[in-house]
Amino acid sequence: MATVPQLSSRSFTIPPLDPPLFPDTLVDRALFTANFPHTPFLFRHSLDTHPAFQLEALLEAAERINADPKSLARAHFESGAPDRNAWFGARPEGETLVSALASIHSGQNWVILKRIHQDPTYKAVLDELIPELATLTTVDIPNTFYDPTMTIFITSPGRVTPYHMDGETNFLAQIRGTKAAYIYDGRKPEILTPQQLEKYWTGNLPKIDYPESLPHGNWQYALAPGNGVFNPAIFPHWLQNGPEVSISVSINIKRKNDEIIAAHRTNHFLRRTGLTPTQPGQSPTIDRAKEATFGRLYQAAESTAKTLKSKLKQ
Repeated sequence: MATVPQLSSRSFTIPPLDPPLFPDTLVDRALFTANFPHTPFLFRHSLDTHPAFQLEALLEAAERINADPKSLARAHFESGAPDRNAWFGARPEGETLVSALASIHSGQNWVILKRIHQDPTYKAVLDELIPELATLTTVDIPNTFYDPTMTIFITSPGRVTPYHMDGETNFLAQIRGTKAAYIYDGRKPEILTPQQLEKYWTGNLPKIDYPESLPHGNWQYALAPGNGVFNPAIFPHWLQNGPEVSISVSINIKRKNDEIIAAHRTNHFLRRTGLTPTQPGQSPTIDRAKEATFGRLYQAAESTAKTLKSKLKQ
C-alpha cells in the first residue's frame, strides 16, 4: 500500500466565525485530525439550516445561472434511472436547468450546480468554510491545497449516482433528504490498479468498472440533514438517494504538490517506453524525484494547455 504524503502543519491564525458552520469540539477536532485527508469519516455541520441551500433559493440561483451562458455551461442536469455501474448521461431534450429543478420531486432528475461559489452568495459561504476546515484538521489548507470549489447536487427521490471517482478531496454535506454513500478504498489494487491510476492522472480513464464482488464498498454511510461524509481523492463511490428529494453540498480542494500523483503520471509514460517503473509509495526518494522533475513539467504543460484553450474560446 502506498505511503501517504505529509501535510503542512505550520502555525497560522484563523479569525473566529460566529456562528460556525461546523461544530468545533474536542471530539470533532479529533475526528478530523485523525482521518483527514486519507480516510473517510462522518462529520457534523449546520449548513442544512442555511437559507442559501434551501430549494427555493436554489431555484433562484438556477434562474440566474440559466440566464448566463458561461455559468450554464458549468451546470449539468439529466433524467433517467441509471444503475450503479452506469455512466453519466446527457441533458434531456426540451428541458432546461430551471425546469429540471422545478420537477425534481416528480421526475428522475439529477441537477448539478458546478462551481456555484462564483455566485457571490455562495462564495461568502465557501470563504467561511475553508478557515473552519483548516481549524478542525489543523492543516493550513489555503497553503497546502488550491482551487477550493463548491458544487450543489439536487437529486430526485430514489435516484442512483453511478460508481465513479474524483481527483479532488471532498466534503459532502447533506442538506435535505437522505441517501446512502458507499465508498471504496482507492489504495487497494483490487479497486484501482496502478495502470488505472496512471491513466486517470493523465486524463485517459473516463470510466472505472464497478466491482461486482463488493457491492456496498469498504465504507457505508447513512447521510441525513446535518451530517456529511469526507471522501478522499480517488476513492471511488456511488450513492443511493432516499425516498425524498436530496440536496447535498460538496466542498472540494486539490493538493498543490502531490508526490504520489506525480509518480503515477511519470510511470504512465515510462511504461509506454517498455519500462516497469517503481510503484508509488515503495520509495519516497524516487517519488520525490518524479514530482520534482516530470511532475512539475506535466503541471506546466497542463496549465499552458488550459490557458490556450481558454484563449481560443474568447
